[in-house]
This record gives sequence, structure tokens and C-alpha cells, in this order.
Amino acid sequence: MLTALCFIRMPMRDLSLVTGLLWQPLTALKGLRDRAPFGLTALGAWLAAFLYALAATVLEGYAQSGRLFALPGTHTPQFWLGNLQSAALNAALLLLFVTVLYVPFAILLANLFERRASFSLVLREEYAAVASCALAALAAALLVTLLPAAVISWQSAWLNSEAVVGYFVLLLVIPLPVFAALMTLAVGLIFRIGWARAAVVTLLSFLSLFGLVVLMQAVAFLLASPFLLLLLLYFLRDQIRDLLSARDSRRSFKQNLEAATLNPADASAHYNLGLIYQQRGEYAQAVQSFQRASEIDPQEADAHYQLGRIAREQGKLNEAIEHFEKVVRQAPNHSQYEIWRETGLVYYAAKQYPDALAMLDKFLAQRTTDAEARYWRGMTLAQLGRDGEAAAEMQTCIETVRTAPAYKYRTERRWLQRAQNFLRERQA
Repeated sequence: MLTALCFIRMPMRDLSLVTGLLWQPLTALKGLRDRAPFGLTALGAWLAAFLYALAATVLEGYAQSGRLFALPGTHTPQFWLGNLQSAALNAALLLLFVTVLYVPFAILLANLFERRASFSLVLREEYAAVASCALAALAAALLVTLLPAAVISWQSAWLNSEAVVGYFVLLLVIPLPVFAALMTLAVGLIFRIGWARAAVVTLLSFLSLFGLVVLMQAVAFLLASPFLLLLLLYFLRDQIRDLLSARDSRRSFKQNLEAATLNPADASAHYNLGLIYQQRGEYAQAVQSFQRASEIDPQEADAHYQLGRIAREQGKLNEAIEHFEKVVRQAPNHSQYEIWRETGLVYYAAKQYPDALAMLDKFLAQRTTDAEARYWRGMTLAQLGRDGEAAAEMQTCIETVRTAPAYKYRTERRWLQRAQNFLRERQA
């Protein structure tokens, strides 16, 4: 009764996101990423895991005993109470594993590819989104395989013991591909590292399953000591609440920005809202917000700068140049002179290599230790046939990254690796 009341009170929009994973996974995951309904997805995952574990418990008991079960109505209340308690505990253990071990490990792996910031910062920023998507994906994967689990459990009386063992193992494996596919989409959407890298992150994240054995032993130990169990629950509650607070702050910030955009004279609100959309990879909405900001304030150089970057990433080179030229006219030292590097990259993509080199040189005259500009200057020199200078520039790029502070090294290491690959290919 209490569970039903909880579902009634939960926003129908969040509930539709969880159920929508079964037929519109990308749309549903985008909504889960933005709203991060942790409580709803946790409850949904626990219910799905409870039903699945209840069905699997019958199989497990039969496989271990090798005896035919009687009809359900002939079992004692103690039998069903024991199964219900076991299923509830197993479901809670699975939830604990996903929220405490799997999600942080998946975020750690994704951050190794993206190199956005320190692990602790990315964990705080993205925990709610990743956890909500993971829990919803778990619920969907278990619900998809619940029917075969129930059928196999019901037919277990007509199967021999060896066959039941095989089916039981199959039930443990069936949810994994569905969960892996949904988590690949979630990781790709949240971290924007590409689908191939997202698939690698998802596959590697299953290594956290080894921690499930340790977690089971720890829970068994804690169950024997109620005081330690309460202490652990108190600690986890505070930690998860702290991680979820970042979600609440970001959601509140976006809501305030959306409200501020109702003011027809507030260009900065549209610009900041565009940055949020851009960070999430929702470029159509970002472009609309940036364009609205530039319409309100024609001197909004930041909006034109971001519009130029998006146009460059989408291959709209002429449009990118137009936006960057407006930025140069208004603020030639915009974003610590990065406007010149961005313009150089547009010219490089357009194969106008002399112009690209001139822009990169102008930028490096102000920012001599920028590894990205060093790498692209080396690539430009190679395209101009100046191979010796290109190799020297790549070596400078490598040394720039190697001597950078630790925080900067993490974000610029990819340019070191690209420069090394360039030199190896030229030597081969």
C-alpha cells in the first residue's frame, strides 16, 4: 500500500521517462540525464530486482535441492516469508552495488576518456545523472527478462536438476546485454565521448562485479552487527545526499535561467542557458539560445564565439568564419586570445593552410604554452610540406605537456599522444 502511494505522488513525467526506456531509450535517457530522478529510479530498480529475485529464488532452491516443488498453495507461510525476505535482501544488495560501486567506477572510467576534471569533481557533478540512468537501465533490463524468469520458475517442476541449473545461469546473464546497451547510450549522452568509447567504458565497468563478492561479505558481516549497519546507512545517506545536492543546485540554476529568459532584455540569461545546452550536446537548443542573446545584444561577443565553435564542429565553415569575424571586430583578445586559435582551426578544416598558420602564430604569440595550438600548428606545417618544422613543432607540443602542472597535464595529455603518434608515423 505504501509503495502504491509513493508511486501516485511521484511526478508522472519522471515515471514516463523510466517506462520510456523500453521503446524510446535515447529520448528517455536524455530526460533522465536532465532531471535525474534518483528516488524514483531507485524504487523502480528495487521493485524490478525484487520480482526478478523472487522468481529466481525458486529456481535456485530447486537447483540446489534437486526436488520437485509442490504447488504454491501447498507451501507454508514460513516458506513464502523466507523467499520474500531473501528476494528483498538480494534486491537491496543489488541496489547498493549499483549506487556505491558500479556508478562511481563507471564515472571514473568515463573521465579517463574525457579528462574533464578531477574524479571527485566529475563524481559530484554527474553522479545523480549516471546513477539515475543506471538504476532505470537496471529496472528495464530486469523487467524485460522477468517473463522468461517467471516461465522457467513455473516450469521448473518438469525439468531435471541439471537443466534447471543451466536455466538459472542463463537468467543471471540475460539482463546484462540489455543493461549494457542502455548504459552505453547513457554514458555517451552524459559524457559525450562517442559511442565506441562509451561501449568500452560500459564493458570495462563490469569489472566492478568483482567487488560484488566483497560487498556481499561485508553486508553479511554488518547484518550480524546492527550498530555497524546503522552507522554504514547513516554514512551512505550523507554521502549520497551530498552528491545529489549538486543535481538540485544545477536543476534550480537552469530553472532560474529559463525564468530569466522571459525578460526580453536579458541577453546573458539566454547565453548562459545556451552554455548548458551546449555542454549537454543539445546543439539545436544551444544555437537558438545564443542567437537570441545576439539578437537582444548585438555586442554579445560570447554568443557569436560559441555559435562559431558549434558551426565549426558541424562543418559549417563559412558560418563559423562569419561569427568569428564579428568577435574579432568587437574583442580581438576574446577568451584570452582563443578566438585566433579557433579561427585557425576553421581555416585548417577549409584547407586554407597559410591562413591557418597565420592565425595560429598570432595566438601562440600570446599563449606560447597552449598544447592544442602547438599540435595544430605542427599539422598545418606538415600540410604545407615543411616536414622538418612540423616535427620540431610536435616535439615542442610534447615538451609543453610534459612540463605542465598536474591539473593541466590531465586535460592536455591527448595532444601529447597525438603528437607522439604523428612522429611515429613519420619515422615508420
